[in-house]
Amino acid sequence: NLQVARLILFVPADRLRSAFVTIPLDLRTPEAITVLAGTITMTPGTLSAELSADGGALLVHGLDVPDPDALVAEIKTRYEARLMEIFA
Repeated sequence: NLQVARLILFVPADRLRSAFVTIPLDLRTPEAITVLAGTITMTPGTLSAELSADGGALLVHGLDVPDPDALVAEIKTRYEARLMEIFA
């Protein structure tokens, strides 16, 4: 929350690198995908925006995304991998 507050209060809007990023999913169950989407939305600075029709990808918006590939890697390792263990 402090990082998001700092971005909003002190970084000029034209310097923010907000972006929509597609996260390919290894999760397949609706329950696991729902938990992942909710977790991303509760993470400050990110928001789950849309699930692809086939359930294979999640569109995520980030407030400041200097490296989209790093965001994908972080979500997959920090959240999705753990959920795969839980919902296996």
